[in-house]
Amino acid sequence: MGTTAPIRVSIVEDDAVIRETLQSLFTFEKEFDLLSAHSTAEDALLRLTDTCPDVMVMDINLPGVSGIDCVGRMSQRCGNTQFLMYTVHDDDHRVFEALKAGANGYILKGSTPDQLLDAVRELHAGGAPMSTQVARRVVAHMRPSTPKAGGLEVLSTRENEVLQLLAQGLLYKEIGQRLGITEGTIKQHIHRIYEKMHVQNRTEAVNRYYGRGT
Repeated sequence: MGTTAPIRVSIVEDDAVIRETLQSLFTFEKEFDLLSAHSTAEDALLRLTDTCPDVMVMDINLPGVSGIDCVGRMSQRCGNTQFLMYTVHDDDHRVFEALKAGANGYILKGSTPDQLLDAVRELHAGGAPMSTQVARRVVAHMRPSTPKAGGLEVLSTRENEVLQLLAQGLLYKEIGQRLGITEGTIKQHIHRIYEKMHVQNRTEAVNRYYGRGT
């Protein structure tokens, strides 16, 4: 009766304590084979030329080449390798840049050792493990937006034009010159914009314009 081959794992983590902890974790578990551990992306790119791991556990905030850039390069070289981001960062920019670069999973460093091991197992089995906070961001990003009361759809064409210029940082006088109307008229438009969008000031209106409001 055959046995299942161990999951070959490589680690890229610049924090020595965390790196050593991960090395011990994957060395202790017999179902894993710790292939290599690296303190920088450059070292991983240099050393992993002939052998590709099954799973790479990758930090993002590395000195020099970032973990996201490393994933992008390694994914071209190692087509069958699965990449698990292991980081403290859960902001939208890093999450989606990592996924676009080729990451298959995204786990936060607040996860327990068992959660990390389960994530590597799931990744190797074809899943896409993510910490709850990250999964919610991805779901929210993919969900179609729905019109909301007080949104841009309630504004008139002229009010939308004023808000667009306001979002570009123009002063009332500059907006008036651009649209060929007086500064007083601009103030009236902005007053109505605030009322319709249920906001109190320029910052809230601009945030709503860029989709950062609720």
